[in-house]
Amino acid sequence: MTAARPAVPADPARPGRTADPAAAPTPAGRDDVRRRIRADLGPDAFAPRPRRALWFLPLAATSVTCLALLVRASLPWYLALLLALVLGQTLAAGGFLAHEVLHGSVVRSRRLQTFLGGIGFLPMGISPGLWRVWHNQMHHAHTNRGSDPDAFGTLRRYRRARSTRLVVPLAPGSGNPLSALFLGYWFTFHGQVVLWLQSSRVRGFARLRREPAMVAAVAVLATWTAIAVVAGPARAVFAVGVPLVVANTITMGYIATNHFMRPMATSNDPLDNSMSVRTWRVLDRLHFNFSHHVEHHLFPTMSGAETPKVRAWLLAHAPDRYVCPAHGTAIAYLYRTPRVYLDAHTLVNPTRTRGRARARVDTAELARVLRSGRRAPAPIR
Repeated sequence: MTAARPAVPADPARPGRTADPAAAPTPAGRDDVRRRIRADLGPDAFAPRPRRALWFLPLAATSVTCLALLVRASLPWYLALLLALVLGQTLAAGGFLAHEVLHGSVVRSRRLQTFLGGIGFLPMGISPGLWRVWHNQMHHAHTNRGSDPDAFGTLRRYRRARSTRLVVPLAPGSGNPLSALFLGYWFTFHGQVVLWLQSSRVRGFARLRREPAMVAAVAVLATWTAIAVVAGPARAVFAVGVPLVVANTITMGYIATNHFMRPMATSNDPLDNSMSVRTWRVLDRLHFNFSHHVEHHLFPTMSGAETPKVRAWLLAHAPDRYVCPAHGTAIAYLYRTPRVYLDAHTLVNPTRTRGRARARVDTAELARVLRSGRRAPAPIR
């Protein structure tokens, strides 16, 4: 996706006028919520959690063991599939933990952060340096705005940028059959798009050392290719293909629901532009509470071990603004709603033009539906 400047969204407070997101004042509500949460939780909730780094030991041991068995052992297909699923889950969990580490919530040493972040993210083809700029600096500073590398952008951008027209049909909600595959590859694929294309065009990536990130991506590709060759065609499916698809599916199962259904807010307020999901407790433990995403955007350097306390506070004090549906419900709506912004508060599907009007969704109405806890998706036009 290219990062062409989108149409300036309408200012909801002044009909008929526009507001420049970069120049819009920060609402007092966001900082007030942060101050109140900090005061209620106390300083200990915001301290680093270095012991969480020890989780890399069992994660790495599990990954290496599964991979060795899948490459070298003669296993029945059902056992190979089971190990491949475990390996994919372990790779995803390592990425979630690396995400914490690179935000500084586990250890303070930047070198140690880079080392641990590499353990977690490199198997997915993403270097720690790329993630710091792409996610920490660009995404967090420009969430759901024109400069956000993760957004599909506006209808204006769709019409002007060929690259956007190519990727929008791949996204959930487009109605294209290929969108069914989106979760299974997008994290790794999009990481390469950001590295090889966006980082050379967008000014915010000037701080990225592109050459080391490119070398790392090529080295990872070479490593997975070598593993596939050593394993042979049949075993490579379980040693390489299935684990990477599973890891991408788990990761994107969260990321795709974090912001895609929220408005293009004129201020960077996580309660306006982000969404959390509720999942099974065992998955929250395995995935280091990555489901707590509004909480993470409010306090990026807070350990995932503490984010459930922020969720409890938001449910008690801001239930009318906090969006946190069941995970399955969120994914169902993800595939039933468009990805392109007609304006700051309206999603539109520009690919649905034959025989009927384009599908449109009001993000405020969608938020009310998601807060209601409906299990069966209600019709949205």
